[in-house]
Amino acid sequence: MGKNELTRLLICLLVFSLPAVNHIMARQGYRVPDKQIVKIVDKPNPPQLTINPQGKTALLVESTTQLSLEDLAEPQARLAGMRILTRYNIPKRSYYVQSIQLLDLATGKTTPIKLPEGKKFGHPTWSPDGKLFAAALYQKDGSEVWLFDPFKGTGKRLSPPRLNSVLLSPFWWSRDSRTLYVPLWPEKRGVPPEAPLLPETPEIQETSGRVSQVRTFQDLIQTDHDEKLFEYYATSQVYSYNVATGRGAKFGPPALISSVSSSPDGKYALAKIIEKPFSRTVTVGRFAHRYELWDINGRHLKTLAQQPAGEEIPIEGVITGMRSPFWQRMQPATLCWVEALDGGDPNRSAEFRDVLKAYDAPFQGKPREIIRLPMRYSGLDQFNKKDMAMIWDYDRDTKWIKSRIIDMSRTNTASESRVVFSRNYSDQYNDEGTLVYRINSAGESLAILEDDNWVYLDGRGATPEGFRPFLRRYNLFTGEKHDIIVSGSEVFESFVDFADNELKTIVTSREDVETPANYFVRNISDYSAGEPVALTAFEPPAPELANVKKELIKYERDDGVPLSGTLYYPLNYKPGRRYPAIVWAYPREYTDISTAGQVRAATNRYARISGTSILFFLLRGYVVLDNATIPVVGDPLTANDNFVEQISAGAKAAVDKLVELGVADRDRIGIAGHSYGAFMVANLLAHTDLFAAGIARSGAYNRTLTPFGFQGERRTFWEARDIYTHMSAFTHADKIKEPILLLHGADDPNPGTFPIQSQRMFGAIKGHGGTVRLVVLPFEGHSYEARESILHTLVEMFDWFDTHVKHRGRNR
Repeated sequence: MGKNELTRLLICLLVFSLPAVNHIMARQGYRVPDKQIVKIVDKPNPPQLTINPQGKTALLVESTTQLSLEDLAEPQARLAGMRILTRYNIPKRSYYVQSIQLLDLATGKTTPIKLPEGKKFGHPTWSPDGKLFAAALYQKDGSEVWLFDPFKGTGKRLSPPRLNSVLLSPFWWSRDSRTLYVPLWPEKRGVPPEAPLLPETPEIQETSGRVSQVRTFQDLIQTDHDEKLFEYYATSQVYSYNVATGRGAKFGPPALISSVSSSPDGKYALAKIIEKPFSRTVTVGRFAHRYELWDINGRHLKTLAQQPAGEEIPIEGVITGMRSPFWQRMQPATLCWVEALDGGDPNRSAEFRDVLKAYDAPFQGKPREIIRLPMRYSGLDQFNKKDMAMIWDYDRDTKWIKSRIIDMSRTNTASESRVVFSRNYSDQYNDEGTLVYRINSAGESLAILEDDNWVYLDGRGATPEGFRPFLRRYNLFTGEKHDIIVSGSEVFESFVDFADNELKTIVTSREDVETPANYFVRNISDYSAGEPVALTAFEPPAPELANVKKELIKYERDDGVPLSGTLYYPLNYKPGRRYPAIVWAYPREYTDISTAGQVRAATNRYARISGTSILFFLLRGYVVLDNATIPVVGDPLTANDNFVEQISAGAKAAVDKLVELGVADRDRIGIAGHSYGAFMVANLLAHTDLFAAGIARSGAYNRTLTPFGFQGERRTFWEARDIYTHMSAFTHADKIKEPILLLHGADDPNPGTFPIQSQRMFGAIKGHGGTVRLVVLPFEGHSYEARESILHTLVEMFDWFDTHVKHRGRNR
């Protein structure tokens, strides 16, 4: 047992085994807010809808709202950038399914699906033919895959309790729905390797003359024992199970398999296999690997590519050689992939950055080129028309994204291919939406194409007045549009999926400020939708929230950059009265003012609050300016040169607007944020006198600890030493005189936000006589998941702002 596992076990024994210790913790440790808050926190999330691929029916899936401390304390192996639950042999999870119902989309009738009582299931997945669904059952000492017939109300175990989803999905369906592929751990793998009592060798790493600029990853492989553990937990043997008979057969050899995909005709499979030596500076996604071609029985035919560990990939670059492979749909067996033409280096000038290639069965000779792209490949949509696709590329310097129609049967040129969509990635006003997909009769998921020209687009519908989601029919070649639904100003409605294969009925989600989201069906014809008919009637989780008033407010920075945010008024708000206020924000980078100033909010939605949401303060007499725009505008390479000045200007504009509206006192406004938002909070308290106090959750404050870039910053510390230093709130800890509450998960795995960031920040502020409180939540990650942690965090935040914002000055 490793040092980390032993420490966790000792903590678990103390917390969960000794009644006396539990009594002490209850008295001195975890705290609980008032009953109204607890009741809202404990309300289950509304069920999620998973529509049958063939339409007509759907699954209503209800999942857990939070985990428990006991869940989080489950023993883990931290390896290769992952957290592996060792007793389950699965990656760490954030939720489990509690109940499943079959929903008739024509009548709204629901039929419960009986699940084994007290068991933890993962999310269900329909078979392509819509007759069955599968789900993983997670349990200690061996998880398994179950098969359900929702129309007969039956379920049964399919695989033995040896599920291994460390590197692979817990299962995946064949296109014909006859086979379910399941990765299991090898039958005779034995017990986990024991850590040596004494190190077998010093920990040694060496480099010589090769540039390797890697961002700060956590949970990396560090020792020879870690390597053995990774191989033990990640090695899997894929089995193919006959759904009709339940019989399983080995598919391929046992290996460190991280992906497997079958050709449309089922005669071939592509497998990605992790290779040794395992890197100690990057995560598993960049480990050395090879791509193998298998036959229908999983036998090795040839190795297509071998890639070294991605330790030398430039910042924001890509690997050279084969990447992002996929099978071309509506062809028997054509394998496609992308290769870099610029060495994978975005800093290198190149006429073309990437090339899309295709390799046709029987995979002899050389692959053929389909198209060379002037910008970096970022995805491909395949239509339900043979050989027709839409390819996307992206420029990181201008943040420009573009899509082109291509014929995958021949060589295309970017300059002659028809451009369909072209915009700044951050320009949401001009975002036409995403293509709507359906599963065809062959079990393939394809973008819908009608009459060789028309597609369906599902969009968020960003406008200056807020989000107005839409479903529209769009002509790829003329740009002609026919809106089917467009959300109005009073009701927020968004497209979920088609309810039938004839594309005559759609399912939408509808809500307003007084009513939580529910599912509806609409008939469509002549490019318009009929009246919505309710499928569900979920009750408001907190009826009192229907009385919360909110509005979109707009204002400007001193330099003219337009800003906005959603202003929430406290429960029982009285006009003309000023209240304590909170600004919640997260700074984001933009290349120009026009995109930075766009509205990204919706005021016609139900005010559902959960977890550690800042909106809980509405129940305690606070005004909240939620998602206040704090943009950092400029060239992506140099925008951070005036980061502090820009966030200060954005924050000042928000404060001035709250005071101008008459809803807040200038001296009773707090600032709060999470992650990069916490970094912003600390900087604002160090460089301005705008706020009475701050709350910073899971932040990084010392940028010298992220020396090879962070967020949108691509320069290294050595290339922009002054910028890193000036941006680091840690550098200016002596200037932080307003009270600041620092919260952090003890097991935060997020790159850059090591828990030591908050610990050192606390020490720096304390060392200069500042007012600071540090709360480190045991077992928690970047966000907080355990019920105990969520409730305690809320109490900490309430107490901090009640003392230092709401009642500021009373005790002075």
